[in-house]
Amino acid sequence: MLGSLTRPDYHLLFIPSALLCGIVAAVLSPLSLSAGAGIGSLLASAAVVDGVALNPPTEN
Repeated sequence: MLGSLTRPDYHLLFIPSALLCGIVAAVLSPLSLSAGAGIGSLLASAAVVDGVALNPPTEN
């Protein structure tokens, strides 16, 4: 199944994973929850920029 995924599919999988990992890292470490969520959102925004601006989906 993972072999048939396209680059935009991987972006859509990475975005919520990055947010969740940031929150889990905040819960498991002395970071505040807002700091962990901020780190997760920065990681997720990198995927959004890559998927929308740098490598937009094409109609191939």
